[in-house]
Amino acid sequence: MGNCCSACKDSSCFAWMFPQKLNLPPKPETGGMVPKPVTPLETENAEFLAIKGFDFQLNDNGKSHHTSEYTLMTREENAKLVVRRGAPFKITLDTNHRYDSEKHKISLVFTVVDSKKTNFGNGTMVGVGVGAETPNGWSAVVTDTTETSVTIEITTSPSAVVGEWRFDADVTSGDESFSFPCSSTFFLLFNPWCKEDQVYLEGEDEKKEYVLSDTGLIWRGTHNRRRPCVWNYGQFEDDVLECVLYILGTVCRTSASNRADPVKVARAVSAGVNSPDDNGVLVGNWSGDFEGGVSPTQWGGSQLILQEFFKTKKPVKYGQCWVFSGVVTSVCRALGIPCRSVTNFSSAHDTHNSLTIDYFFDDEGEVIERLNSDSIWNFHVWNDVWMTRPDLSEEYNGWQAIDATPQEESDGQYRCGPASLVAIKRGEIKKCFDVPFVLAEVNADKVFWKYRGPNQPMKLIGKKTEGVGQYVSTKAVGRWIREDVTHLYKFDEATREEREVMNKALRLCENVFSRYYLNEEFTEVEFDFQLLDDIVIGQPFNVSVTLENKSDRDHEVTVTLRADTMLYTGAVQNSVKKETKQIMLKAYSKDTMTMALSYDEYACKLADQCAFNLACLGKVHETDFEYFAQDDFRVRKPDIKLQPQGDLVKGRETIFTASLSNPLPVPITKGRFIIQGAGFGRLNFIRLKEKIPVGGEAKVEFTMTPRSAGNKTIVAMFDSKELEDVDGFLEVEISEEVPKVETNGSGETQPATDDTTIAETTLAES
Repeated sequence: MGNCCSACKDSSCFAWMFPQKLNLPPKPETGGMVPKPVTPLETENAEFLAIKGFDFQLNDNGKSHHTSEYTLMTREENAKLVVRRGAPFKITLDTNHRYDSEKHKISLVFTVVDSKKTNFGNGTMVGVGVGAETPNGWSAVVTDTTETSVTIEITTSPSAVVGEWRFDADVTSGDESFSFPCSSTFFLLFNPWCKEDQVYLEGEDEKKEYVLSDTGLIWRGTHNRRRPCVWNYGQFEDDVLECVLYILGTVCRTSASNRADPVKVARAVSAGVNSPDDNGVLVGNWSGDFEGGVSPTQWGGSQLILQEFFKTKKPVKYGQCWVFSGVVTSVCRALGIPCRSVTNFSSAHDTHNSLTIDYFFDDEGEVIERLNSDSIWNFHVWNDVWMTRPDLSEEYNGWQAIDATPQEESDGQYRCGPASLVAIKRGEIKKCFDVPFVLAEVNADKVFWKYRGPNQPMKLIGKKTEGVGQYVSTKAVGRWIREDVTHLYKFDEATREEREVMNKALRLCENVFSRYYLNEEFTEVEFDFQLLDDIVIGQPFNVSVTLENKSDRDHEVTVTLRADTMLYTGAVQNSVKKETKQIMLKAYSKDTMTMALSYDEYACKLADQCAFNLACLGKVHETDFEYFAQDDFRVRKPDIKLQPQGDLVKGRETIFTASLSNPLPVPITKGRFIIQGAGFGRLNFIRLKEKIPVGGEAKVEFTMTPRSAGNKTIVAMFDSKELEDVDGFLEVEISEEVPKVETNGSGETQPATDDTTIAETTLAES
């Protein structure tokens, strides 16, 4: 580094950044806007370099930093620069005459807009001498000059504070110095393209998927009926980035200096997206009563949620796990942190940190709710974020699990993670943050107990070590199919490695239930509990259990089959049907008990995810052996078909059609389509004027105008009095000039036969 001034020989001194003679306007309060630049007073030095304006070269910088899609960069009024840390960007200073490096000395002073304690020590103020070496990882060099401008290439530190910055350009010529504050601010993000950044991610396809993609898939349903749903992340849309920084700074109260660390940022995001303890973005609601807000199943993306929160500064109603996860993905991608939504089927909620999920039943096979605090959710959605873990060690780098759904407190707040997937898979529950909770979600043992009354010993009537954590799913890179990432969270079920990990974790756990008092030695009667799959809503279905007597003596068996509707969190909602049968099972014989359910029996009792809890309780009287099994089941919804009429070109209005067939044995009334797509502007709300008759079809037209070219996704949702939570999507290619539309197949809805693929023109169930 050169000498900071003629009187100083200390290379660590910052005095060169503060000109000896300044004509400065009063500095605004922290977070305010900088006034317009001040013109230097008349001076005898005719060669003094005055700065008349700043050009942020939005187009070129946007392309090189992969930030062109941010509407901040493209809006007609008050456009602002968005760049990524650790990479060079250029600005042009408009000057009164040609810059001469021998006569003119330029230094830049950068400050974080919302920093409450701005100083050089915490990285919220940075000084950079143009052409001089700096010890802070920032640099600035002149790359071009004209008679009236000088272009400077600025490179920020790969560990710089992420957020909104402003800067002053200080010019010294001879004995005179002036400071020229820039009236515009710029935004600095994490940089997955920079190898020195903690969030560096190899592979262009991976960065395109986990950072730049503004539409994706989130899976819902049950382990045997996995349903992909399109989610519009909208991380580049109006007010989203500003809202994200508001969440970090005001809601989470994350200091500006802590925003340089993606580990701390990710943990803050998991707290700020929920509302219980900090009035964050979303209010969680699992009651089934969504009066005063929007039902979680009616959200199709994050854009409206974040925009409403930024406008009102009040929590938005309502969210459930996939909504929380979708918003987290939007927030992280807006900041530049690689992120994906991840769905875990048969997801355990361990309330007492025991790594077991304990259920208590009475003699009728009914759940004793007052004793049950643990639960198994049909599915649960959280997020993986990609980063290094210098707080742990290199071996824990990579994907980290975070979860914004407010389930349990972590260090006094409703937040979860980041928990290293490596630590989770190894059962290293002492590693921060919240590894035990996530490990239980994907691999806890289920234990079933019969409660005999106060002061009576409970009887263990079953266990299941393989039921929790199935088909951990996320969208594949560059393809609209499911990628199974279960292997990143745990070893294959029932393998030696998987059992060793759980035993290791249980030994480390400080609160372990007594779990293995099993009565599995009785094998004379076997139970095979079955249910039919792939039932479309409106159809009847059957539940059955087959009993096989493998002994040479007869057995009297009592069997109870139950069907209850449930929330996806595992909480029983309504009892639909229960049947009990006495069976005399002859030696070496089989018998089957079947319970049929019609649409009329279950329709009025369905919860918002159309999920059932089906249970079987069997008792062999001669031996007092008891069998218990349960399973999750979900009826499938129909798909919305979308079709464009004509070519799709940037800036050109295009007509589309959306259609839906009625699968119910009753007419559908008060129907409504909701159409949206990242890069297509406002949402379309279309109400149906007529009923959809039994076996009939509703078909509507709407128009959309794409704002940019490239691959885009249009998402359609439908709700009505009789049928809700129905969706579909259409992937299209928007051309600049030459019309081109890409779809998959004929646009017909076809049930997927492979659970990892879906049709791209409709949201067929996987």
